[in-house]
Amino acid sequence: MTYDTLIVGAGVIGCATARALAAARPGWKILVLEKEPDVARHTSGRNSGVIHSGFNAKPGTMKSKFCVEGNRRLREFCTSRGVAMMEVGTVVVAVDDGDEAVLQEILRRGTEAGVPGLELIGRARLAEIEPFAQGYAALTSPTGSIVHSTGVVKAYAAAARDAGVNFAFYKRVDGIDVSGEGFRVRADRESYDCARFVNCAGLQADRIAHMLGVAEDFTIVAFRGDYYKLSDAKSHHVRSMIYPAPNLTYPFLGIHFTRKITGDVLAGPNAVIAFGRESYRALDVHLRDTIGMIADTRFWKMISAKAFRTLAWGQLKTTLFRREFLRQAGKLLRGVEAGDFTCAQSGNRAQLVNRSGELVEDLLIDFHGRSTHVLNAVSPGLTCSLPFADYVVSEILKRE
Repeated sequence: MTYDTLIVGAGVIGCATARALAAARPGWKILVLEKEPDVARHTSGRNSGVIHSGFNAKPGTMKSKFCVEGNRRLREFCTSRGVAMMEVGTVVVAVDDGDEAVLQEILRRGTEAGVPGLELIGRARLAEIEPFAQGYAALTSPTGSIVHSTGVVKAYAAAARDAGVNFAFYKRVDGIDVSGEGFRVRADRESYDCARFVNCAGLQADRIAHMLGVAEDFTIVAFRGDYYKLSDAKSHHVRSMIYPAPNLTYPFLGIHFTRKITGDVLAGPNAVIAFGRESYRALDVHLRDTIGMIADTRFWKMISAKAFRTLAWGQLKTTLFRREFLRQAGKLLRGVEAGDFTCAQSGNRAQLVNRSGELVEDLLIDFHGRSTHVLNAVSPGLTCSLPFADYVVSEILKRE
């Protein structure tokens, strides 16, 4: 069968895009290929399940443009589709010198982006909202929410199927050829012809793009994030989500506390370079990925930057030394000890790096003829997914 559009990747962006495209073109034959047995098996199903408010993103970026609308729409979608979601709010605390200036900056960013209900508060008000939180000041955001992230992706996929989209699992893409005005996609000894090709492959998005000679200046470096679970006896110490004031130079939010839909509380994640794009344990080394990474000049340019090395060493210490992870967690929360934490989940961040070794912070899409490549959709990609998918689809249709 020849498809009007073939999408690679059944994570949150792939499924949201399939849903949006089917709604925009109900007569089209659309196929989603996924190498795993189900949707959301990697980044989309291994995150902390946060619906971000939208105050961190730099003004003028796509993240800033889509996050506030995405927050509202995703909460509405979850309510209408019965996906587990709770509006618990977000608290960003100032604990060190200079943190209050960061809070002022993210307040400015959030106000400019239209985040509703932002408020700077002092120690007394913080004690009312989060009695165990450390800090002399805080920024609060009522629209921060938690969600079952895999449930979101499954709901997107179900909506896409209801609109006629087909899914094929256990289909790893081996190659792509330009065929006439379209493409022939080879996956596990089968071929699929399509008029349009959409790459939403997440951790593998650069490799898929390179098969068509697209985005060759970019590579993906995977960063693993480890979490600890707070004991049930201490889970009441966290009512919402408690974040440290972020480092605005890099797109990592630091170790924080997140209440889960299940009632569990997670501390984390850190962000350390992974020795495999789908490596979820410290000693899980994927040889092909590791060799490819260390042979890439973009990787060496990235780690040669002094500010990055300082950040990376601080993050690596939280992996090598449990006490360092717990020390950073303890800066945010009173009354917790080492015995209150047990190892929990890990996830990976598909971080795009450019030819200069710089981490690409914003969402990035390459529209290349009839092929579309979502190259960077890192956090808050889940939150942005509905308006972002609408944007991708609208741009595809403009190019008809």
